[in-house]
Amino acid sequence: MKMTKIFFVTLISFVFIFCAVEYCPAQVDEGKEGGDQVYRLDKVIVRDHPLKDESMVVTPDVTVINVEKFQKAGSVQNIRDLLSEALGINVLRSSVTPSPTESIYIRGFDQSRFQVFIDGRPMRLMGRSGYIKTDWTTMPLDNIETIEIIRGSHSLLYPCSMGGAINIITKKGSKTDEIKPRGTATTEFGSYGSQSYSASIEGGLLNLIGYSFAGAHREGDGYLRNNDYNTGSFNARMTLFLPNGGTLTGGWDYIDNKTGYPVINDPSRADYDSSYPDVLEHEVDNFVHGPEGLVYPGGDSYWQKRTNEYSMLLDQPLGPGELRAQVYQHESNRDRYWLTSNGTKKDNLEIEEKNRGVFLDYLDFELIKNHAFSIGGEYRTQGMPENKDFYEIMSGYFQDVWSVTSPLTLIWGVRYYEFQSDAYKAGFPGWAIFNSLSESEQKAFEYRRKENEWCPKARLDYEVDPNLTLYAAVSREMRMP
Repeated sequence: MKMTKIFFVTLISFVFIFCAVEYCPAQVDEGKEGGDQVYRLDKVIVRDHPLKDESMVVTPDVTVINVEKFQKAGSVQNIRDLLSEALGINVLRSSVTPSPTESIYIRGFDQSRFQVFIDGRPMRLMGRSGYIKTDWTTMPLDNIETIEIIRGSHSLLYPCSMGGAINIITKKGSKTDEIKPRGTATTEFGSYGSQSYSASIEGGLLNLIGYSFAGAHREGDGYLRNNDYNTGSFNARMTLFLPNGGTLTGGWDYIDNKTGYPVINDPSRADYDSSYPDVLEHEVDNFVHGPEGLVYPGGDSYWQKRTNEYSMLLDQPLGPGELRAQVYQHESNRDRYWLTSNGTKKDNLEIEEKNRGVFLDYLDFELIKNHAFSIGGEYRTQGMPENKDFYEIMSGYFQDVWSVTSPLTLIWGVRYYEFQSDAYKAGFPGWAIFNSLSESEQKAFEYRRKENEWCPKARLDYEVDPNLTLYAAVSREMRMP
C-alpha cells in the first residue's frame, strides 16, 4: 500500500454513520428565562435517542423502535417482524420460513439501494460477491435494544445509502454495582412444527464492566414441502465503562441457519406427496429462489449460512464533541444444494466471505455558534481468505448542521468515495477459456479498477410546529457493488 493511501486511511479511514436529524420535546434546550426555546438537531446513535419508555418514535426522517417494549399482533421473532410495522417500510414475504430472498423496501428502494448496519458496521455489502441480500430472518431479536430507520439519502453520516439506512443497535450491558443480573427465557410453539427457545442475561460489575449474552434456537417444518428451517444463534457483548463517560465494547455474533428450499409438489409427477399443499410446476408465480430457479424433490435442497462477526467499538465524549471508532471483521460461508427438473443435482458452495473495516467519527462539535460539525471516514475491504482486498472502499465526510433560526435548520456537507476492485478488461473470453490460459495470459486480462466521486448533500428543515416539519433535500450518492 502506497504512503498516500496509508496517510488517507490513517487520517479519515473509518466509518460512517449515525446521525439522524430530529425534532422532539426530549431535545429541547431551554434558553434564558423568558427567552425562546432552541430546538437542536441531534444524532441518533447507540444511545441518546428520544425513546424513553415509548415503543416507537417517528420523526420527519427517522423511526426508532424500542424492541423490548414493542408489541404487535402475532409472534415477533426477528427483525423482519418489526420492520413490517415501521413507517415507509414494505416487507414482501412468501412464507413464515426464513428465506434468503426476502425483500424489504424503504420508500420503494430495494436492498441494493439502502444500507444495513449493526452498531455502525455495514452488513449488506459482503465478500467478493458484493451485493447480497440481507438475510433478515437470521437476525434474532434476543440481543437487540433498538432499531433505527433513516429514510432518504440526505444524511452524510451513512455511506452508500442511496435510499436510506437501517441501524440495528445491540444491548451492551449495564453500568451498575448490583451483582444480580437480569435474565429472560422464552419458549414458543406454533403450527407446522414451529418452536423456538431463547435465553438472555444482562448486567454489570462494580460500575466498571457491563455484559449482555443471548442465545436462541428456532426450528419448524414449514407450510410447503421441504420448507423446514433450523437456526441457532449466540450473541455476546462486554463493555468497559471508561472515565468521563466513555465506553469500550467488544462483541461477537454467531449464527448458523439451515433452511430447505420449498420444492415443486405437482400431482402429475411421480414424486408427489399428498401430505403437503400442491405446488404446480407450471403455475408458480412467486416461487423463484434466484439462481436456483424452481427446485424439485428427490435429494438435498437447502441453503445454509454460518456467520461470525467480531467488533470493538469505542464511544468517548471528547472536548466539544463525541469520538466514535470501531474495528470489525466479518466471516461467513454459505452452502446451497438443489435438484433441477430432470433430477440433476446442483451444488454451489459459496466462497468464504471475509470483510474487515475500521471507522472513525468526531460528532457534533460546535466551533461556531449555531453550527454542529461532524467529520469522519472509513476504510474497509471485502473478499475471500485468499484475496481479502478484492474490494477496497475508502470514504470521508464533512457535515454542518446550521441552526439558522429557531424553526429553520440547514444540513449540508460532502462525502468523498474511492472504490477499487479486481476486474477484467474488455474482451474477456469467458471463464471456460480464461481458466485454460497460462498465468501470464490471464494477467493480460486483469487490472485494478478504480473509481472516485464527490457526493454533496443538503437538506433544509422548517418546523411549523412540534407536530409538523416541512423539508426540501437534494443529494448525490455513489452506489457500490
